Amino acid sequence: MAGGRDAAADVTAAQALERSFGEHYEVLYRFLRLCGASDAAAEDCVQEAFLRLHEQLIRKRPPENMRAWLFRVVYRVWLDRWRAGRREVAAGDSTWDSWSDVLRDPAVTADEELLARERREWLRRALRHLSQVERQALHLRADGLRYREIAEVLGVSYWSGVEAVRRALDILGEEAHGL
Repeated sequence: MAGGRDAAADVTAAQALERSFGEHYEVLYRFLRLCGASDAAAEDCVQEAFLRLHEQLIRKRPPENMRAWLFRVVYRVWLDRWRAGRREVAAGDSTWDSWSDVLRDPAVTADEELLARERREWLRRALRHLSQVERQALHLRADGLRYREIAEVLGVSYWSGVEAVRRALDILGEEAHGL
């Protein structure tokens, strides 16, 4: 056990930051784009969150739940920018398509691609029926955050976070069934 502890102590703040950056950058960036941040603003906010993480790591005070902490910080940084009057526009169709291209499986057949394109279009239309908080809560839940973490990131009560996810799923279910 002592040997494992020494190995953990050997991880520098820079190494921990690099590992966290590789694991979390893209999902944080996509979350901010979903929130309405422009490409540049999303990059700036995510970089600011990682700067704050580096400060914590240097002080030997790493967050207990790194993923939730990063989401909370990046969201608060973006909210501060937004409240300061730098309101951003939601991601446009071309950005949505470029995300889909980046995440696309290269072994997809033409039929699968057509079906996937139709699903993306349906999802894009269905998401327009959700409030900003519902979209954000659903995105965070899809990224694996627990309800408590979602509430912390969005700055709402636990039950408000649960309710936002539930409403989002209800609305998407209704859209899927044509209700």
